[in-house]
Amino acid sequence: MAKAKKRDEEKLNENVAQDKDILNEAKEANEEISEENKVEETENSKDSKSSEEEVLNNKLLRLQADFLNYKNRTEKEKISTYGNAMSDIILELLPVVDNLERAIDADKSETDNFKQGVQMVYTQLAGILNKKGLKEVDALHKQFDHNVHYGVAFEACDDYEDGTIIDVLQKGYTFNDKLLRPAMVRICKK
Repeated sequence: MAKAKKRDEEKLNENVAQDKDILNEAKEANEEISEENKVEETENSKDSKSSEEEVLNNKLLRLQADFLNYKNRTEKEKISTYGNAMSDIILELLPVVDNLERAIDADKSETDNFKQGVQMVYTQLAGILNKKGLKEVDALHKQFDHNVHYGVAFEACDDYEDGTIIDVLQKGYTFNDKLLRPAMVRICKK
């Protein structure tokens, strides 16, 4: 009996040892699986992080492009607004220029100080407007162009070809190559 008990204890010890081995193998397998899961999770998290980074990067690029477009658009609007404001002011000053020219042409005396003063004011104003981009439309003795001239009268004449401008009634002006006011002209008609 003692031998049987000893055999039972040895079998029990072997079974316990086997159970321990199986338990250790299960633990090792579980650890391997858990490490594989961690690696997969890390890879998945890396993939999700990289896809997340890619999405954020794309959003950033779009935002930068939108900002540059906004900046360019506002700069163009600013330039356009400034140009429109300048052309409006110059357009309002053109009657003053016309009146100064009429005052100079009306007084035929060459020695009058008043005429010289008006001439100086006119020259100074014309110089400032020219610096800002105002140019006179060249019309006299040119062919009529409906884009820059406004024909108000026709006159029969033998000195010029048909359609030639023979008299400028009111000067026309352009501002930065944009027509502000067409020249009012009289045209030769045969």
